[in-house]
Amino acid sequence: MRKFIIDCDTAEDDVFSIYMLLRNGVELLGITVVGGNVDYNIELDNTLWALEFVGREDIPVFPGADRPLVKPFRSVPEVHGKGGLGKIEARPKRLRASTKHAMDAIIEASENFPGELEILAISPLTNLALALIKDRRLKERVKRVYVMGGTIYGRGNITPIAEYNIWVDPDAAKVVFSSGIPMTIVAWDLCTQYLVDGALWLKINSMGTKLSKLYIDMYSHYRDYALRVQNLKGHPHPDVLTTAVALDQSLITEGRNQFVDVENSEGLTRGATVIDHGGVDPFLWGKRDPNASVVYGVDSNKFFKMLIDLLSWF
Repeated sequence: MRKFIIDCDTAEDDVFSIYMLLRNGVELLGITVVGGNVDYNIELDNTLWALEFVGREDIPVFPGADRPLVKPFRSVPEVHGKGGLGKIEARPKRLRASTKHAMDAIIEASENFPGELEILAISPLTNLALALIKDRRLKERVKRVYVMGGTIYGRGNITPIAEYNIWVDPDAAKVVFSSGIPMTIVAWDLCTQYLVDGALWLKINSMGTKLSKLYIDMYSHYRDYALRVQNLKGHPHPDVLTTAVALDQSLITEGRNQFVDVENSEGLTRGATVIDHGGVDPFLWGKRDPNASVVYGVDSNKFFKMLIDLLSWF
């Protein structure tokens, strides 16, 4: 059985990423929480509540960094709603977060399952960076990290060229990207090619399952933001799509092994992902060996079948 840790800044897409992992039978060793989408304590409550909702109180939740390594940042409640879950106000009844820090939970899991641990990083990369800084050999024990972050075409969602997760903590992203840890990247502007359009939204709304009803309540706010502010023709699933790719590599229709770096200076280019697409002068640029597998295309039919299967779970 595959063994995962999921690193979240828990809003609606993080919740359904957790559920997709559970639906597909992996062993979820724990959930680590990092500052990002909404107020940090709300993120923790959202995570605990989400586990209670599906009766998985056995999965530990580890609090991590509530702010970036160095830089100031802001959360984005306007995107996800003040509570991060649209119409849902999460109030966990039984579960409490662990007293163990997220970075230590990541290190411990890698020691217990060397070469087996996979990390689904669908949030700012602060927790993972802290773990890599504390334990330099961590990279040798992790099988792969799946990162939802960055852009492949320079079309951002927090600035014109930067994606939110990388923008929040570009210093942490630089640590992770330069560490040598095996990594697959699913970028924001890739995800905007695979939208829940009006027809699929209506189909989900008519399903009548417990999870489909939860989905509509959770995503209504985000969907409105995507349509009204981001000028999209539906809402994307950046975290859930990354989760699907992590679960099933056959979803990838195009991927390239490339060198990816992060701009961590303050200013207009903060958080930009810089990809070596080839064709530059190696004398001027320097030799840059690939450090990531970058996804450029996925099988949309297969992905949406996975989404409908998840919402049919119960």
